[in-house]
Formats: sequence, C-alpha cells, structure tokens
Amino acid sequence: MKVRDVMEPLEHWLNPEMNLHEAIGVMHEARRGHGLSVNAIVVLDSERKLAGIVSTTDILRTILPPEMYLDDDQEHFSWKILRQDRIEKTKKTLVRRIMTEDVRVIRADVSIMRCADRLLVEQIRRLPVIGLDGSVVGVVYLRDVYNTVSDLLCDTQGLVV
Repeated sequence: MKVRDVMEPLEHWLNPEMNLHEAIGVMHEARRGHGLSVNAIVVLDSERKLAGIVSTTDILRTILPPEMYLDDDQEHFSWKILRQDRIEKTKKTLVRRIMTEDVRVIRADVSIMRCADRLLVEQIRRLPVIGLDGSVVGVVYLRDVYNTVSDLLCDTQGLVV
C-alpha cells in the first residue's frame, strides 16, 4: 500500500499573496473526505509549487491579541472594537508572513509503512504529498495512516466493541 492510496487529494490551497482574512475563509470551507475540517492547508505559488503551509495554530497566534492572555477580567473592554481590530489585522496580513516555509513532503509512491515511520519519528501530523513532477497532489494525515496500518496489521475492520 502506498501513500497515494491513503492521501486526501488536493482540493483547497492558499497562495502567499492572499490575505489572512481570505485564508481563514478557505480553511473554514475546506473539508476532508469524511467531512471534518482541516487543521492546516498548503500554500502554493503561482506555478502551483509548494511555498509553505499554514496551520490553525499559526492563525491563532496571529489573531489572538497579547492582552487576552494577561487579563482574565474581560468585562472592561469592547468585543466589538476588538473584532474590528482583528478583522483589519487579518486583511492586512499576508499568508507569506505567517506560513511555515520549511515543509517536509512525501512522494505519492512511498509505502504507507515508511510514511508512518516518518510521521512518528518527525512528530508531525500531516505531510503534503508530491507527484513525480514535484507538484503537490494531496495531503496524508496521521489519523488516516493510523487507521490504515491498524486495519492492515491488526485486522480491525470487522471488530465491534
């Protein structure tokens, strides 16, 4: 079994010149095959080559104001003003400013076992998948690799508890 057999095909991506407000909209819209939302999304340049990746953590670090951490008494500020400020910030912040550029990738023809090993050793939850021409063709997720490997090695498909 190969990575291509388990990966989610590439359907949504960001570009580096997109603003963060638009990126948040794309991430809200993007769904994996089983309907769950994505926690990260690839960034492709104008030639559709991998430029980076943006995670929900990257976005939260950008949109949460520092004062929110310092003050548990949130009754004395305006949510309306804070919201306007954050919308303005996301419209001015480009994806290229918050994306991770050093992204590990995996080829579509790599075995699922090698992929599982990489995810574990490198302690990562997803890898962009590249085809023979170097273009991004999908993303493989730790959860999907786990489901596949546990089914293959432990014969869990018919297991009902």
